Parts: sequence; C-alpha cells; structure tokens
Amino acid sequence: MIQKDPAEILQEPDLEEFIEQGKEFDQWLKQEKKISHYPNAKYDREKRRKVLENIIHSIKNPTLTRIADELAFRLQSAESDLLEVLQDIKQFFEQRLGVRVQLPEESVSTETFQEKSTTAVGEEGEQEAKGRAIQWIGRVAPTLRSPSTPGEFTFWVEDNENIHIEVGNLVTAHNRGVRVTGLVTDIQAVSDVPEVLDSFYAHAFGRPEVEMPTRIPVVVSARAEVVRRSDGRMEPIRGTWPVAFATAKEIREAYVAQIPEEHEVLGGFTYDNRGDPVPIGLDARYIVGYEAAHINISGASGVATKTSYALFLLYALLAHSEKHNSGIAAIAFNVKEADLMFLDELPTWEELDRLKNHPRWGPSVRLWHQAKEDYGLNPIQWAQKGRFRFFAPMHFSPEGGVLSQRSNNVQKFTYSLQSLINAGVGALYAVFDPDDLDEKAIALIASMADLAKRESLTFESLMDKVRNAMQQSRSQGDWFVLDGITHHRATANKILNRLQHALENQLKGVILKAENTDRPIPLEELQPGQLWVVDITQLSDKGQRLIFQTVVRTVFRLLEKRKAAKITKRLEDLQHFPDHVVIFVDELNKFVPAGREFSVLKGDIVEIAARGRSVGLSLLGAQQLASKVDEEVLANTSTFAVGRSHPVEIHKPPYGWLAQGLKQKATLLDKGWMLLWHTLHNRPVLVHFPIPLHHLKREIGT
Repeated sequence: MIQKDPAEILQEPDLEEFIEQGKEFDQWLKQEKKISHYPNAKYDREKRRKVLENIIHSIKNPTLTRIADELAFRLQSAESDLLEVLQDIKQFFEQRLGVRVQLPEESVSTETFQEKSTTAVGEEGEQEAKGRAIQWIGRVAPTLRSPSTPGEFTFWVEDNENIHIEVGNLVTAHNRGVRVTGLVTDIQAVSDVPEVLDSFYAHAFGRPEVEMPTRIPVVVSARAEVVRRSDGRMEPIRGTWPVAFATAKEIREAYVAQIPEEHEVLGGFTYDNRGDPVPIGLDARYIVGYEAAHINISGASGVATKTSYALFLLYALLAHSEKHNSGIAAIAFNVKEADLMFLDELPTWEELDRLKNHPRWGPSVRLWHQAKEDYGLNPIQWAQKGRFRFFAPMHFSPEGGVLSQRSNNVQKFTYSLQSLINAGVGALYAVFDPDDLDEKAIALIASMADLAKRESLTFESLMDKVRNAMQQSRSQGDWFVLDGITHHRATANKILNRLQHALENQLKGVILKAENTDRPIPLEELQPGQLWVVDITQLSDKGQRLIFQTVVRTVFRLLEKRKAAKITKRLEDLQHFPDHVVIFVDELNKFVPAGREFSVLKGDIVEIAARGRSVGLSLLGAQQLASKVDEEVLANTSTFAVGRSHPVEIHKPPYGWLAQGLKQKATLLDKGWMLLWHTLHNRPVLVHFPIPLHHLKREIGT
C-alpha cells in the first residue's frame, strides 16, 4: 500500500488491507496508535476499520485520493466521538501512506459538544458504542490564580458524590478531536464560607446533627500535569474544555506512543474510565541497553513490596526476550529472608482459573492472565522448563551442605583467590573493609594479586609469601620488597591481620583459604530467558558485598567480550551467552552507598553502572531510602519506581521527579501499587501489579 499510486483504482486485495483484521491498517492501529493490550482494544480497532469501510463503499471506483477527499468532507461535520475515529484514519493516510487529507481552515466553538456514537459498526457495535459514550466529569477552568500552561491545567469537578477523583487519576480534556491527557497531581474542595467559625454558627452554634438551612455548594477542583496533547502542540488549553476520565486508548497513546511494539516491556497496569486494566509499557532499549539502563525501586520495608515488583519486571523482561529474541537473562540476589529461593513453587493455570472471581485473589489472577496473553509472561511454564536456577554458598562445615533455607535443587558455590583475581583485582578489594583501603593498602593488594596470579597461589600461600618477604627485608627497617615493589611493614601487617580475620570468620566457607579447587557460580553457562537466584542471606555484610561485586564484575567482563566478539563475528565459546543481563539486588545502598568520600569498593561498581548500558548490563536496584544510594548510580538510571515511603524520605532530592501531590500519595500507597517514571514517559504514572505467583501458591494452599 505504501507504494500505491494515489490515483490508481483500488482492487479487492488493496481494500482488504483497510478492512480486514490483522492487515496493514489494523497493524498500524496496534503499533502506532497503541490500540492494543487492553480489554476493548479489538472493538476500538474494528470501529475504525468499519468507518473506513463505510467511506470506501460510498465511493464509486475508490482511489486513495478519492478516499482522502471523502474523509476531509466528513471531518468537517463529524460529531466529537466520530471525529476521533476519523482523525486516526487521517493520520494513517498521511503518516503511513503519504496521502494528504486537505482540510479547509475552520473555527469551532469549544462550547458546542454533543457526544454521539454513530459509526457504522453494526447493530451490536452501535449498542456498545452508546454504552461507551463519554461521561463528562467537569471542565477546564483557566483563571488568574490558576492559569493553564503548556504543562498544566486546572479543572473543576461536577458536584456529584458518585464521581470519585484522586491524585494519580488520568483525565482528558476534549476540544473537537484535540485531546489533552493529564495526570491529576492535586485536588482541593472549597466553598464560599469564609471561616470555620461561620460554619460553626450555621450549624446551630456547633451542633453537628443539625443541617444548615441552605445547602452550601462545595466546589472540587483538581490540577493535572499534561502527559500528551494529541495535536503535538506545546500550548495551553485556551477554553473551558470538558473533561472526562481517560480512556484506554488515550492512556496507551500518552505513555506508549514513543515505544515501538517490538521494544515494549510490560511495566504494570493502570485503569481507564471503565475501571479496566490498561498496560503501561517501558522501552527495553532504555532498561537493558544500549540506549540507557538500570531501574531503581524504593519504598518502606514490608509495605512497599519492592521485591515483588522487581520480580514482576524481571518476568516482563524475560517474556520480552522470549517473544522478540532479544537475548535477556537475569540474576537476582536474595538478600533478605528466603522469598526468592522458592519462586519456582507455583500453582497451575487451571488452579488459578478457579480463583478468577475470588474477592481477594481474583484481581491478581486476572492481571496475570492479561499479562500472559498480551505479553507472554508465563513463569509457570518457565519453571516447568527449568529456566530458574538457584545458588547458595557452601556451609563453613563441609557436612553442613549450603547456607540456605532451600535444600533441594540448589547449587553450592565457593571462591578461591584465583577466581577472585580472574574476576578483577577489584573483587579482591571486597575482602577488606572500605576504611582499610588507603593508597598504600591498595598498592600492596595490587602487588599481592600480581604475584598470586603469576604463581597460582592460594590465600594461605600468598600470606606466607608476604611474611617471608618481610622477614628477608629486616635490614631495610620499616620497608620491604614484594614482587619488586617496596611497601611499608605497617601496611602489610594491617592487611595480613584483616585478611586472616576475614577468611577465618566473616568469609568462612564461601572463600577457600588453602586451596584453589573452588566451585564459583558458573556465569559462563547463563543463557537468554533464564533467571538465576543467588542466596546470600546467611553471609555477613562483607560476604554479601564480595559475592555481589564479584558477580557484577564477571558478568560485565563477559558482556564486554560477547559484544566485541559479536562485532568481529567470532563468538566462539560465548555464542549462547545473553546480549543483556539484568542484575537485581535489594538494599542497593549497602553496595553503592551515598557520600562524597571515594571508596575503591564503591567506585568500581559506580563505573560499571555508568558504562553498563553500552555492553548490556543493567542493575535493578531496590532499597528503602534512595537518598542513601550513590547519586552517580541514580543519575545513570532510566526508570524509577516508588512504593509507600516515609514522609521525611519522600521530600529528599532523589524524588524530585514527583509533584507535591504525588509525594503525599506515595506516603499512602497500598501494597501492589507503585509510582513509576520511565525516561520515555512525559509524566509519572500510578501502576498496579499482581501478587507474585509463588505467594499465591502459599496463600491459596494449593
């Protein structure tokens, strides 16, 4: 159709591209207009195809030019609801087919609105259209004190207690086909009673059971931040346009218009004017690379459900990988409790189907079905295929098994000096506390690493080498030579003492002291579509930091090697390794804490975070307090989510992307709700996500 001569008479196969489901026009509506993945999307697309079919059948020997002329004629006199349909068809002709739909200049009053659904969609469709007539809830009110701007508008709400509007709702102002969708960020109710004292007197001098003689009208007004204006103009609303709750189509256009279908990742659900769930999309290129990377989730412990939302996002990314062959895998660190270690214990879809109408679990079950059908999220199938693998550190006592609450189907891991060195000298720094690592200590550790790598030493033999070097250099006073480099004895004594204590206490079991026959996590075996869980709950803070940083460095190195090999077309051993790896860790502030002081431990991870997008490494970090995470990591993050948060925390700089009303909303969020912002979203959005399936398994007892 793109190559079609506009003056050529259309044949039957050409007409099918306009009116048949799954053909070119239908695909354009899905991909460009985002009329997809919500309950009435199929009807909305059919409505547009039927209107276009009606136009075509009204023309003798139709051509693209004749259809465009008829479309322009109908646009001049269309009612508002039909006007939106016709404008979508107009965009298809101009943007997709390159055929101009010429409209005469017109001036339309914003006060004359009569919403009718008169499209030719058949008797059944006509009845549904009538049921979907726009329900106005108020009008835009530009005033001296609350002017409309290109980014905001204020509207009053009808005096109707059945209309419930809250911060976080999405609304749309209408004007002859131009639609401005906004996010409600502030609400207030006022009356013309000057003081509380006047109200007190009016109720029989403070008797609450007595009504006022005259009903005083209370005016509810709301402020909305503009998310999208359908005509693309950056100008304020100039009139008292009527306002309605946003439809699914308007929400999808507002938040997903810039995201191609092949890059869309499910980020959660919001709700439209009918109360139906509407999926909110994220762009995979801005989550896992190479355009941008990283997700950060914050919220109070126990009520923000950070881990549950992170798991939902990981599932969404794995589904995208499976559907679009985008080569994504994930590694999750189980830092608290044992929740992630049992995510493969899931109910069946048949068991879930029986709960679709359950008052508590039904909404989550329905969301899971929608996520599965529209985006391919199917953890139940992935668990059956063995896509989940579990790892835990070896118990310090050989007969003790692993340090994990999970005992079956879990692989134990240990690390030797050689494995840490192979991951990079930075991994060796994690054996020590940040306060121990001054310039002299770093230089000594680097010399020790070079010597150990060259001679394949263990920790024990390396410490012996350092002691021998100190013994042989007794005549040199406070200095000694190790591997041709001079170091201070005091530095060596401190490093040896700290190392001895760490190996025998804090890192016992997970780090081998006297051997190199270890069993590190086999990261080279990671494949696209897999989710690995590493249990570090039973390790000390130092042990957790060591394993996390070793894994991150190793994955970064493998991704660098994979990308270079892909460019040179010499994949060799890494041909099955993923193109992108997402690493999830809770309590991110423990690994990259905020603060101006340089730390060699933090600095290495900060650098990896800054460069991660270029090789396909993405950190999905969660923590109670985003203000405690290094600002460079946050500055390189493309997606933020906030659950219920403490009032003191939510007003700190990392949450500057939230309007004041949304910050107040964040202090009251229920479980399962997040305020989400993505780099391709003009405004944040309030999203809902379902209860994790392994939680449902436990709760329903199936």
